[in-house]
Amino acid sequence: MKRNKLILATLAIAASSLLIIIPCASNRVRASAGQVDREASVLVFPNDVFVLDGGFLRNPDGSTPPDALLHNVSGTSLGVTWGQFKSASATATAHCIGGGEGPRTSVRITLTGLIPGGIYSIFYATFVPDTDNPLCPGVERTLPLTAFHPEGQLPDPSSFVADETGEAQYRGQVEGCLLDATTLVYSAIYHFDGQTYDPLPNRGEFVTQGSDCRSSFGADAMRQLLIQQK
Repeated sequence: MKRNKLILATLAIAASSLLIIIPCASNRVRASAGQVDREASVLVFPNDVFVLDGGFLRNPDGSTPPDALLHNVSGTSLGVTWGQFKSASATATAHCIGGGEGPRTSVRITLTGLIPGGIYSIFYATFVPDTDNPLCPGVERTLPLTAFHPEGQLPDPSSFVADETGEAQYRGQVEGCLLDATTLVYSAIYHFDGQTYDPLPNRGEFVTQGSDCRSSFGADAMRQLLIQQK
């Protein structure tokens, strides 16, 4: 059931996808204020990266060898193999915090197997109720998971740089109790161009925001992991 929820949520983010499921062995209970909610599952997302097959670009799948080089949608090499890309994983915890300023959601994410020195952002989406980024309405469902101390976060309030081993610790906090939604999913987004675009996840949406907003996932930004919190 949890796996089906994440696949349904993913289909709302991208029209279709091949999903590599990384099982998580956590025991989860329904979260309330003060309780910690752990990730339900982690999926490697292949739709934003491409391999050359017979002179054509296609998304990697179960038949793709681990040493196949990845490219963006224009055919530019990422300098990363499919095996390296799909080795990423993560764990996440979240809990809702009350207080005089209203409820907030505190999130901690530990990521491994990322591209060493890679620049990443963390965005989130909820379903029922559904999120929608107002700067890119009807196109971008996700919103930035702002860092706990945004003023000191680099390169921007919802982004970070993986260390030389491809690991990272990220702590975020946003207004409202995200755990009230039926489904909550985080995206770990790799920025191939080395640039971040908070509060949007890619360059295309940043430069075209508004009624003519167009995404550039697959060109300059690649969603590497989808993490289902609940």
